[in-house]
Amino acid sequence: MAEAVDLMTRWSIPVARFAAILGTSSRNWSRVRNNRNGAVLNAVESDRFSRVREVLEHALAVFDTDDQAVAWLSLPNRALSGEIPLALLDTDAGVRAVDAALTRLEYGVFA
Repeated sequence: MAEAVDLMTRWSIPVARFAAILGTSSRNWSRVRNNRNGAVLNAVESDRFSRVREVLEHALAVFDTDDQAVAWLSLPNRALSGEIPLALLDTDAGVRAVDAALTRLEYGVFA
C-alpha cells in the first residue's frame, strides 16, 4: 500500500489522523504501512482511501501548489462551520462536505 503511504506523506497527514480517515487503528495502519505479516487494507479501508484520495486530488486542482492545498486542508474553514477540512475526512458526510467546499471555491461561490 505504498500509494497510501505516499499520499499520507505528501499531504503531511499525521499517522493517527490517517488511520482515523481509513477507519482503522493506528496499530493496524502501522502493520499495513510496514507490510508486516502481509497486512493489507481491507475492502472498507480501501474504499475510504479511494474517496479521500479523490478529495485530495480535487484540492490540488483547486489550489496552485501542494503547500496551498495542505494549508487549506489544515486550517479551520468558515464554509465548514469552522471545522478543519482534514478532520472531516473520516466520515462519508465529511468527505462530501469538504468536496462541496472545494467545488464552491473552484467556481468562485463563497457563500
